[in-house]
Amino acid sequence: MMPTLWNSTAVRRGFALSLVWMAAWSSSAVAQGEGQLVTRELAASKGLERAWFAQIPVDANRSRVTTWYLYFDRLYGVTDSGIITALNAETGEQLWARQVGNPGHAAFGPGANSDFISVVSGGRLYMLDRHTGRVKWIRELGSAPASGPALSNTTAYVALMTGRIEGYNLKDPVAEPWYYQSKGRTFLRPTVTGNVVSWPTATGFLYVGHADDPGVMWRMQTDDDIVTSPAQQSPYLYIASTDGYLYCLNEMNGQEAWRYSTGYAITSSPAVVGDMAFVASFEPALHALDSQTGQGKWVAPGISHFAARGKERVYASDRMGNLLILESATGRPVCRLPVAEGQETLVNDQSDRIFLVNDHGLVQCLHEIGVNEPIMYRQPVAPPAASDKPVGDETPAADAAAPATQPPAVAPAAEEDASPFSEEPAEPADAPAGDAAEDDNPFDTF
Repeated sequence: MMPTLWNSTAVRRGFALSLVWMAAWSSSAVAQGEGQLVTRELAASKGLERAWFAQIPVDANRSRVTTWYLYFDRLYGVTDSGIITALNAETGEQLWARQVGNPGHAAFGPGANSDFISVVSGGRLYMLDRHTGRVKWIRELGSAPASGPALSNTTAYVALMTGRIEGYNLKDPVAEPWYYQSKGRTFLRPTVTGNVVSWPTATGFLYVGHADDPGVMWRMQTDDDIVTSPAQQSPYLYIASTDGYLYCLNEMNGQEAWRYSTGYAITSSPAVVGDMAFVASFEPALHALDSQTGQGKWVAPGISHFAARGKERVYASDRMGNLLILESATGRPVCRLPVAEGQETLVNDQSDRIFLVNDHGLVQCLHEIGVNEPIMYRQPVAPPAASDKPVGDETPAADAAAPATQPPAVAPAAEEDASPFSEEPAEPADAPAGDAAEDDNPFDTF
């Protein structure tokens, strides 16, 4: 298959369309945020501060944000029209915004590491510089993608509709991809956690391989489907299943350390924060466990998913999107913070920050009063040695963008930004290749 080249006319047309919808966005962005913010007074009554809020570029008449993705110091929003926007997760400043793929086409992902951010759109894998949003390279996938990509320090992993997983070398995009044919299809993107990459399939299998040296190490099968991504805290991998169990396995060999039964199906991803693991069951309840032993600490009913862990409090959400505040030690409810319709909390197992987001592009960051510096519970995986980094990945001086309240510019994926490749990989085998509104009546208690 010959490399696919971009048509410069199409690029110019896409740029013009970007200007048109940007004008529409700038005139409606303020209106979108009206009545959606948690007021400072309401936050303070719950022991919280609203640190910042931001509105990323979304044409409300045409598109929605489909994915919010937190990667330590960056928060990314991806729309169904192919716009990806990067925010500073601590200040809310917009760092860059980029049209990826053909305008109006959905983008799936993203996946990120310390150097790159990646999405899938229109059967292609797009690799962008994480600091600038500049497209580094584009590669045709071997088949129709089933989800967005996941990145380790060396490899981009993409799940295909056939159940095949492909791995692309980040520094050599023309190299033939590594691949593995899984048993059963997968509809979740692979997950890179620490030293391993993993992906579940519809047949209840979880496959686990080396993150930076592609190859499957082991697999496990539960008694029912796995429909959520696993969590990790070295040396363990935490897997939730619709059989109602949370499994804790050694990430390198698959040996089971413990399992915990919630009594109901688990359809949301677990979170491991410090010495505690959190998992929400379908019959809404949040279970808090000792992350090392699996011993249950407490169960809080009426909670649909975990949001964040502060110094002495745990934050979660109910099915209506309200922010629930619990005592960390006992799970006892402290109070509830009502939020505007359409707002939901982002799961954050990396720091104590609470992020409220919606599909119109509005994001708010809350934290406990007085905790001005974030409490970090984990750090990103160490990047390659400095001498091995691609040229031009340093953060430019202009990376500190305009204030979040100003309409940002969106850059199209220009022809000279990318070097697209479309080498067709070998056929799959049965075995692996190689081996809020201002609210004057908040609810103070349950």
